[in-house]
Amino acid sequence: MKNRYIAALLAFFLGGLGVHKFYLRKWTGVFYLILCWTYIPTIVSFIEGILYLTNGEREFNRKYNKERSTYQQQSSDYLEQNYNSSSIETSLSKICQNCGKENEADSNFCERCGNKL
Repeated sequence: MKNRYIAALLAFFLGGLGVHKFYLRKWTGVFYLILCWTYIPTIVSFIEGILYLTNGEREFNRKYNKERSTYQQQSSDYLEQNYNSSSIETSLSKICQNCGKENEADSNFCERCGNKL
């Protein structure tokens, strides 16, 4: 799992070479290497370092820690924002409480997560 504080430190101190982008597994770090002699990547990485620190942990995780199991957290946030009742059914579909997937009305289990509807 990538840490936003480490990414910010790398952006401040080694950002001109694109090390922070490689840390975040972004291929755009190659452009930083190619253009490192112009000092443009240094300025851009300094701004990115500030953005890493000012954006919240949740936003950073959403962008850069996708392989982590934030899927359940995002789907529960989605359900809290969009649905107030515990069980939502329409004549055409059933919505899974766990992941928010819209399933067919005659389904007993969610197609995405497998939970009982």
